[in-house]
Amino acid sequence: MTDSSKARKNKKITYAASTQSIERAENALRRLGFESKSNFAQSQLISRSTVTKFFQGQPIQLDSFKRICKALKLNWAEIAGIIEEGQPESLGINSYSSLDTEQVVEQMQVSHRKVTVIDEKSKKIKAVITLEGDINSIDNWKIIESIARQYSGDSINILDIKAGSIRLIIEGSQEDIKRLASHIKSGELAELSGFPIENIQILNEGLDGEESDELDDKWRLVQKIVNHAVKDRNLRGADLSDADLSGADLSGADLSGADLSGADLSGANLNRANLNRANLSGAYLVDADLSDAGLLDANLSYANMRLVNWSRAYLVDADLRGSDLRGADLSRAILNRAVIDETTIISNKWRLVWEIVNQGSEGRDLSSADLSGANLSSANLSSADLSGAYLNGAYLNGAYLSRANLSRANLSRANLSRTYLVDANLSSANLSAANLGYANLNRANLSRTDLRGAYLRGVNMNGTDLSDANVENARFANNQGISESIKRDLIQKGAIFEDSLGDSSRTLLPH
Repeated sequence: MTDSSKARKNKKITYAASTQSIERAENALRRLGFESKSNFAQSQLISRSTVTKFFQGQPIQLDSFKRICKALKLNWAEIAGIIEEGQPESLGINSYSSLDTEQVVEQMQVSHRKVTVIDEKSKKIKAVITLEGDINSIDNWKIIESIARQYSGDSINILDIKAGSIRLIIEGSQEDIKRLASHIKSGELAELSGFPIENIQILNEGLDGEESDELDDKWRLVQKIVNHAVKDRNLRGADLSDADLSGADLSGADLSGADLSGADLSGANLNRANLNRANLSGAYLVDADLSDAGLLDANLSYANMRLVNWSRAYLVDADLRGSDLRGADLSRAILNRAVIDETTIISNKWRLVWEIVNQGSEGRDLSSADLSGANLSSANLSSADLSGAYLNGAYLNGAYLSRANLSRANLSRANLSRTYLVDANLSSANLSAANLGYANLNRANLSRTDLRGAYLRGVNMNGTDLSDANVENARFANNQGISESIKRDLIQKGAIFEDSLGDSSRTLLPH
């Protein structure tokens, strides 16, 4: 399959209910006894936001549109305004030359739509094709008709133009229409007279059983997920768009490349789920658990992610533009190269973390900043002023903090393994229970620092000032720059020195 045909296959086709049709849908909702739109959405396993858009006349993707109409016992083509009410077997046939082009300039989402209706007398079928472009720029419709015939047969005729970018109603034999569709799907026919064909889909289910089966499979899968936990299941590439999956247990599931756009995942358990390259645009994720989830290159644009637990989530290259992250917990989440802009609603704390990780903060004034629980691994904070900053529980492993001012900073339980702290000022800082394994503290000032329970194996301490530091239960081993006299002094103050193998039988303890 060519790249262009893949793009057409992946592009979502959308329809909107006409203004007159919305009233019919409202009446049908009441007639069928649905207490509310939310109740209706739940009964159909469709997200509430999708149903709301339908009743507001906003475009939604075709399979959801058809599912809603079917549940309301309405003809979806009539509701979309493709055919007139009460005429399910034919499209109005008018001469395209008689139409005022102003009537068809109205803009809509660009896609290729194919609506098929069989004429029982002539055995011809009709189709609607939408091309990308401006109708006023087409000089001769016969050229487009001629090109279409080259790829199908002589029976193809343009009958009418409908409102939209360029919507052509064509007619031809079943054989010629299907041949034309085949060329478009394969990518062999990508444009008509310079106007791109962005997609193709046979909308008459009787003529496209494969498509119908795929849609049935989609909603059967949604039903299965809702009724049974799918923990650790392989759902790679699944189409779950617009589905109501609120409260579902998807922990550990492989959803890489899955389409969850517009889905309701509120309260869902996605802990440890693989969502790499998944499409979650416009999804409703309020109060969902995405801790430890993988979201490499995921599309989260315009998603509602309030109160989401993102702790330790992998959000590298994720698109967060237009998303709502109010109240979300991004503790230790990896935000490297994540896309955030002015449309992203996010707290000042986590926006600052994102800036530090992606833009660097060398020499920046971050005094008293709240960076607790932040993942700042490998960040450049050289010469930054972090005095009095809250960095408790933060990941700073591999970060560059040479000459940084960390005096009075709270670094309790922080991960500072292999961190570069040469000439850093850590006086009076709280480093209790911090991991400093193999960090470089050459000439650093740790006077009056709280190092109780800290891990300092392999730390370079050449020229490090440890005067008046609290080292009770601090664990040292294989440290450069600590003389025997300093070691004895530290042991007397409660420090623990382990041998290179960590053999407790040879551990030096205070007497």
